[in-house]
Amino acid sequence: MSDLYVYCNGRTGGSSSKHPQSAGMASNVTTNRNMNWLIHELYTRKDFALCKKLIDRQLTINYDKEFLFYTKGRILRDEDKPTDAINCFQQAILANKKNSENYKELAKTLFSMGRFKQALEVFLKAETLLERPDHEVYHHIGELFYRSFGQPKAGLPEAKEYLKQSIMCGKHVDSYKILAEIYIEEGDNLKAIEMIENCLQISQDDVALMVQIGILYLKINEYQRAFEKLLDAIAIDDKCTTALLALGSILQSKNDIDGALNKYKRISNLPDEGSEVWSNIGLCFFKKQKYIAAISCLKKAIWVAPLNFNALYNLGLILVTACLRHLNDSGNAYLALEKSTMLPDAIKNPLIYLNFALYCYEIGKPDQSVSYLANFLDTTQHISVHREYMKMADRLNAALSASVASSEPLALPPTTLALEGQHHRRATVGHLTASTSNEDNTAPKDAIASGIRNEGGDATAGTDDDTE
Repeated sequence: MSDLYVYCNGRTGGSSSKHPQSAGMASNVTTNRNMNWLIHELYTRKDFALCKKLIDRQLTINYDKEFLFYTKGRILRDEDKPTDAINCFQQAILANKKNSENYKELAKTLFSMGRFKQALEVFLKAETLLERPDHEVYHHIGELFYRSFGQPKAGLPEAKEYLKQSIMCGKHVDSYKILAEIYIEEGDNLKAIEMIENCLQISQDDVALMVQIGILYLKINEYQRAFEKLLDAIAIDDKCTTALLALGSILQSKNDIDGALNKYKRISNLPDEGSEVWSNIGLCFFKKQKYIAAISCLKKAIWVAPLNFNALYNLGLILVTACLRHLNDSGNAYLALEKSTMLPDAIKNPLIYLNFALYCYEIGKPDQSVSYLANFLDTTQHISVHREYMKMADRLNAALSASVASSEPLALPPTTLALEGQHHRRATVGHLTASTSNEDNTAPKDAIASGIRNEGGDATAGTDDDTE
């Protein structure tokens, strides 16, 4: 390259042997020429080998070292040589300590190496040198504050402020995503939905975002919008496990059991939430009064996760329904339901109290029914439940009041409620059914159910005649 002359228009030419003096002049011009434009062009073309060679040559003549070290650092970082890149950025900073870009690139390299606290310090230094807003600096500071790598007093409020500054500089998906996570943690589902909607305007084919916003719509009881978003996800990826699970759950909550099972069968493999999946399938078979199949699926759920409270609870209630009550063993059925009200999670699940109140009324224990109905109503002051359950409680209250007035128990009209989703547990008392949930009355969050499969074959086989 010593005898290569680069013209301003990018053409190159060699020296002529017929004019040695001219060749020497051309070499001098090449040596002293500003090559930053060519270095930048080679970098954007990803021609890193030639770009580094030209940078090294320019460094020998002591020309604009800040830009040369800055560009070489970016190349080395792209080549997965972060330590060498850090050295280059430090050299660039020594050449110019007032340029925020040098600090920003150094901080990004530290961030990629997992040295988050050091990265945050450098990003904050870069912020003090900014001449105009920079979304990358704001985004990374916000993310690091959110991940708790900042000062002890820094937290979600500071993270939100920086992320909001980032999106004010332009629409950036990563900033919207983290803001959505923060709002979800704060319980502000509407703001989280707003952030994800902004993401989808930028990245319209992001299946994960469609599923996430669909589940958020479920949480605020916007079932139609949730269904539409999940269908959009399936249209792009027809094997999206989470979307199929969510759709199955919605259908299950609407009492479309066959439709729910059809969605579950389309899932190619069970996700990590396999225990909840089998628990949901058990609820489907329970609704179809196929108790043996329901018990088999719930036992499979417990085998996958022995400490899964939902599956244990569901299996216990189905055994109460299929065995104790059908065997006229009202004593053990009563004890089983009474014990469920003593579980630590009972205060989080008001429908446990409603189920027991209904059963007490059915077996002629109105005083206890009144007591547990009162527990249910007290608990629902802090935990929202579906209006159908509140209507059921109102009917029971009216029946109890009427029975006190007439001194005789009155029969409640038979009621059948829709099955809930994955994180819901279902209990039955005669014709009256209620389900319980760790969450509110909405459909489930993430994993919602799966196809009906055992390791040795299809669990649906031979279950049509298992109805009791």
